[in-house]
Amino acid sequence: MSHILIADDDADLVEGLRWYLEAEGFKVTSANNGKSALEAFRTEKPDVVILDIMMPEMDGVEACRAIRAESDAYVMMLSARDGEIDKVRALTTGADDYVTKPFHATEVVARIQALLRRTRRAEQPRPNYKWNTLEVFVDERRVSVSGAPIELTAMEFDLLAAFMRRPHYVFTREKLVEIIWNDEFYGELRLVDNHVYRLREKLTAAGLENCPIATVRGVGYAFRPED
Repeated sequence: MSHILIADDDADLVEGLRWYLEAEGFKVTSANNGKSALEAFRTEKPDVVILDIMMPEMDGVEACRAIRAESDAYVMMLSARDGEIDKVRALTTGADDYVTKPFHATEVVARIQALLRRTRRAEQPRPNYKWNTLEVFVDERRVSVSGAPIELTAMEFDLLAAFMRRPHYVFTREKLVEIIWNDEFYGELRLVDNHVYRLREKLTAAGLENCPIATVRGVGYAFRPED
C-alpha cells in the first residue's frame, strides 16, 4: 500500500483528495502548511508528496527543495495559478509533476498512479541502523559517519551492529562473546574491552560526537542514544 502525503491549507481540498485516494487503497497523511509537511515527510516517509505552492510558514517550492535534498520520493505540486513561472519553479526545484487548480480528484489519483508505475530512480541503499550521522548497512557490512566510510574490522562491525540492534540493552562481556565469537573465543574477556575501545576510537576519529556506546560499570556495555 503506497503512502501519500497531502500538504495544502485548503481543508476541503485535502479531505476530498483523501477520500478518493483512500478509496483507491492508498494510505494518506495530511498537513496544512509547508513546515508541518516537511516534518510529516521526515516522520512518515511517504512514497508521494502532494504540495500546494502557496502555503503558510513555508511554501511548497521550499518544502519541495528540502525534500529533494534528502529523498527521491515523488513530488507533485499544486497551484491555483495557471502560469509558466510557477510551473518552471516547481519542476526546476525537483517536482515530478504539476497540477493546476481547479482540478478533479480523479485526475490527481490517475497522475499518482502513473508516477508510481514509472521506473523509480536508482535508490541508494537505506541503512539498517542509524543514529545521528552514524549509519550501519548490515548486508553490505558498511559503516559511515556523515556519509564518509569507516574501516572497521569484522569484530568491530559485529559489535557495533549488536549494540545498535538492541539500544539500551546492557551487554555483559560474556554475552558479547556469545553473540560475536560463539564457540571460537579463546582469549580473555578483557579482549572484548579492547575491541570496544578501538571501535569507539574509530567512530570518534570519524567525527561522531558523543559516541553512544556507554560503559556500564561492573557489568559491560550498552548503546544509549539519548545520552
